[in-house]
Amino acid sequence: MILLSLVLLAAAVAIGVFVALIQTGSTRRELEGRLGRASRHLAPSGPRDVERDQRLSVMPWLDRALRDLRLGERLELMLYQAGMQMRVGALVLLMASGALGAYSLTMLLTHRIVPALMLMALAGPAPYAYVAHRRARRMKAFAAQFPDSLELLVSSLKAGLSFSAAMQIVAEESPEPVRGEFAIAVEEQALGLEFRETMRNLTRRVEVLDLRFFVTAVLLQRDTGGNLAEVLHNTATLIRERFRVLGDIKTFTAQGRMTGAILVCLPVAIALFTYSLTPDYFRPVLESHTGRLLLWGAGGLQILGMVVIRRIVDIKV
Repeated sequence: MILLSLVLLAAAVAIGVFVALIQTGSTRRELEGRLGRASRHLAPSGPRDVERDQRLSVMPWLDRALRDLRLGERLELMLYQAGMQMRVGALVLLMASGALGAYSLTMLLTHRIVPALMLMALAGPAPYAYVAHRRARRMKAFAAQFPDSLELLVSSLKAGLSFSAAMQIVAEESPEPVRGEFAIAVEEQALGLEFRETMRNLTRRVEVLDLRFFVTAVLLQRDTGGNLAEVLHNTATLIRERFRVLGDIKTFTAQGRMTGAILVCLPVAIALFTYSLTPDYFRPVLESHTGRLLLWGAGGLQILGMVVIRRIVDIKV
């Protein structure tokens, strides 16, 4: 068992090092390509590859497996929305490396398979959870910046600019991530992509409800006519009102969130306090099989209660 754990640990370390080398090489090639394009004022004499590298992994077998499972496209979109320059294959390998590393280390330290499997189940999805956190933070930043960018768009339309020119101003003046997403939309328009498809691509890249309001208003105005500046001004007012309601809801549910945090932390604090004062009194819970089962059950119920309270106070607007 010890030998198997050492082998798994070595495999986890090897996978982690391999992923790190892949990411370093990919970043270096991207920077070299940008510097090369910036330093060339004339077109190169040889042919250029103008297609985007759409491989999900640098390893062909993993790329085929991810495409066959139809999981790669969703993970690729998630990585893009998180603003991370990482291939889907690297994320999958990191998850496998974390799971193997957690299992092997726990087996080497405790020689017990149940804690090893539980830590493996926690460590494996950790990279995915980190990407989801980065994605949520970036989408939240977009939603927070979007009303100001929409007002800038409305001001540009009222100044007499076309919608494409107004979007170009938003792409130049707005902060990230609004700037980058609108710049992609402007570039797609310049390359000849149909306007409706450009707007749909924008909503696919950015899963923010306020952006869907904006795109719906723009597409309806193009079909039915009307004052686009006034329509977008009303849309911006609606979005700001929605943010105000969300702020009120957070204020009203603050007590529920605090209660949930206290209920989750209180049993752990009491257990640590009891063990520090009278270790002999608490030690049977840790050493007996029944006591450990009770602890695992209590931990699972704590997690379940935390999820339930979070669902109660998480009101959608």
